[in-house]
Amino acid sequence: MLLTTLSFCVCLSPQVPAYREAQRAVERVDDELDALLARFCAGDNRAAKALIELGEPAVDGLLALLADVELELVTRFTAANVLGEIGSERSVLPLIAALADAQYNVRRCAALALGKCGDERARKPLLELAETDPFVFRDPKSGEDLYLVREDARRALAILDGLEPGAARLKREAEILLEDASVLPPSPLRVEVKRLPWPFAGEFERQNLFNNYQQPTDGYVHGGLDIMNPAGSEVRAVDSGWVALVSTNYPEWTTHHFFVVAEEKNGARGWCYTHLDPATFTFAIGDRIERGAVLGKLVDFKLGANEGADHLHLNYVQFAKKTDGRYDTNPLVDPLSFFEREDRVAPTIDPTLRFVRAGKLEEFGAEREGLPLVSGKVDVIAGIGDVPRPKAGCNWMAAVVTLEIRGEVAAPWRKLVLDQRGEIGDPTAASALYVKHADKQRWLAGRPAFPPLHFVIATHSDGDGRLEAADSLHAWETAARDERGAARFPNGIYEVTIRAFDLAGNRSERTVKVRVGNP
Repeated sequence: MLLTTLSFCVCLSPQVPAYREAQRAVERVDDELDALLARFCAGDNRAAKALIELGEPAVDGLLALLADVELELVTRFTAANVLGEIGSERSVLPLIAALADAQYNVRRCAALALGKCGDERARKPLLELAETDPFVFRDPKSGEDLYLVREDARRALAILDGLEPGAARLKREAEILLEDASVLPPSPLRVEVKRLPWPFAGEFERQNLFNNYQQPTDGYVHGGLDIMNPAGSEVRAVDSGWVALVSTNYPEWTTHHFFVVAEEKNGARGWCYTHLDPATFTFAIGDRIERGAVLGKLVDFKLGANEGADHLHLNYVQFAKKTDGRYDTNPLVDPLSFFEREDRVAPTIDPTLRFVRAGKLEEFGAEREGLPLVSGKVDVIAGIGDVPRPKAGCNWMAAVVTLEIRGEVAAPWRKLVLDQRGEIGDPTAASALYVKHADKQRWLAGRPAFPPLHFVIATHSDGDGRLEAADSLHAWETAARDERGAARFPNGIYEVTIRAFDLAGNRSERTVKVRVGNP
């Protein structure tokens, strides 16, 4: 059952000795492979290493183990690990299929294996897994809910993008500069914004909005609103339209069904609602929905022994049907743009801007006057957060961030760091712009957990405001030369200003001085 045959391009008769020798070679390889796979199933780590060294001839047998639901779980997910180390193109489609496996450890290992295979066909399925996988593990020590499969899918995407390990495959894009970093640039928004009613009864404060479109995590940026309400709460249509699709990436669970109400019949964009109980849907595909109509009820998000947060995930998307019958959905605009809310609080910018060596978190030291003394390639890091009212716990992120660097004799250098009033870009490129959760703890000691600050590497931007993996290749190159060969940033004192804007237009800024001291 586990035999994998090698193909020989030999056009010889069975009576020819060379042919018989080739046949015996095939049989020996098959016998050895069968023995290796048997040892692998018994948990022999040396067999796993031998299969990796064997490479392509081992792929079919390992794929058979991965797909065999009767085998021990550890054998199946370890088979995915080995396939990832081999990196065969033949593994890609079966590994993509394994992203829907009922066992979460198989999904985790299949995701990481796809990242290592480096095949672009895995990108969309990994994006879906990173957004929607329902498995939750509650850490018994901290009480924190951990979405382990999603985290590994994001890591796989980082591997696919060349960010982990290394970024050698990324291409540095040309820089786009601003004439004025103190004002909001023209909005990239290309969607008509109407004022719509909230999906739950009551005004803004009653929605219990936990986070929004700009909220970054270690591996991605959230692409919609999460509105917390008890399971069974009625969800109402925020706008009129036609039910264009009903789908789920996990048919074995009721927790992750979603549907889109398109603004036009046979249209390709509209409001996407996720986490309603499919047994309570009040409609069928093609039905006309009126604004305010009850669509169904929130699902109970409890998964086994793990308590989940019951919530509606709401976003405005462009959608397209894939060849496998499922759908791609891409967020087009921050949903908060459509709803009435009171926001008179400007974003928060941490008083300390940090100057680190590019690509590292190693801070530059200070010179005699106490100013940071920088040289070479420099990253500027700013802690930024935003809430709609004092004492709110919502962990939001400002919609627009700009960077400006000014010197006495140098022309100002102004860039748009982030603009999420429109499409996010690549949500899995969050690690290109944001410092990871574990790394930022060094700057958060003794501070309250909410509302948190998101530490932005402001120099990691090509200036278009969208999240892209290649943004990580940009820095403040203090030793750069202009077109005449003169120093672009001559040694001396510079003012570095970070500005942050929210959707309501409230603005904050923070300026610090730094000395450039190139050799």
